[in-house]
Amino acid sequence: MFVRFVVGDDGEHHRLLTGIVAEARFLRDNDRLTVEERDRLEDTYQWFNDHVPVPPFATAGWPRDVVSWFKDDATEAISRMWDLIALLRDHDVPTRMLRSARPGKVLYEDAFQVVVEEWKHL
Repeated sequence: MFVRFVVGDDGEHHRLLTGIVAEARFLRDNDRLTVEERDRLEDTYQWFNDHVPVPPFATAGWPRDVVSWFKDDATEAISRMWDLIALLRDHDVPTRMLRSARPGKVLYEDAFQVVVEEWKHL
């Protein structure tokens, strides 16, 4: 099973939803976070940079709409994502967790995640 955390409401199609990392960055870059929230966000980003490989989005020649899904046994990384969700919810940003056994055509895989071209239907 794989999980993906996204911004959006239940009625929105999964292929139109953005990831929570990008949305949290948007809040930071638009000065919508307190100093404490910004520090917490930067600590979370640093943890990901130190522990989770960065897929080669810029150099792989993948389509623009590929997305990352966590493997469900990447428990520490998933726990850190809940920290980002809490931050977004504090700013009234709607979030969802998607689950799928087959989220799409796998283009990349490591111990924590897959990058996929999503299917039209999960």
